[in-house]
Amino acid sequence: MSTDDVAVGAVVRYPRTGTTGKVVRIEEIDGRRYAEIDSTGLYYRVDELIGADKTTGKVEREERSLEEYLKEHRELQEQLEEVWNKGTDQSCEGGG
Repeated sequence: MSTDDVAVGAVVRYPRTGTTGKVVRIEEIDGRRYAEIDSTGLYYRVDELIGADKTTGKVEREERSLEEYLKEHRELQEQLEEVWNKGTDQSCEGGG
């Protein structure tokens, strides 16, 4: 599938994971084009997507506001920082 063929509404598949869905948005980030897929809500590089005949099932995603998304993102970031800080004791050990 040519990168020009990827458009909003196109049914695509990401071969590495088998994820299939409809393109709901296309964004350019750092000079590369990415497509958001409805089945996961994730972005995939357009040049790595292939055409698909149909989606594997009906996808139901609940809409959420930007505030809810940012709150979830902040909570996840705080959890990751907490785990990172617990996992490191600030020592500088060499290997072997």
